[in-house]
Amino acid sequence: MAMLNRSIVIIRAKEPFLQWVKSLPDPAGVSKEIINHDNTAYLLPELSYGFEEEELLEQFHNMIFEEQLNGWWTEKNDWPKKRDLEIFKKWFYAEFHSVVLDLVDAPLQDD
Repeated sequence: MAMLNRSIVIIRAKEPFLQWVKSLPDPAGVSKEIINHDNTAYLLPELSYGFEEEELLEQFHNMIFEEQLNGWWTEKNDWPKKRDLEIFKKWFYAEFHSVVLDLVDAPLQDD
């Protein structure tokens, strides 16, 4: 077992993101439960006991925001134009974890 020098943030949708998804063509009965099932976990730089969460969000929120949007709709013209940190926090919950253990006895691979 190896402890990785990374932290993880798990992103969960709030109501404004759900409403955006529902505004897309053919949302097919999407719900917050569907959106928030099997959430994406993002590896971030190491976190020192939760003190740097805001700084990490400031640094990575745009990449995460775009990834979340792209997961539901790839037409960037339909994405919200304003995607600053304030909007990110209105659209998503961010759950940070500072300990990342690798239980697999095999090298990591980048797909």
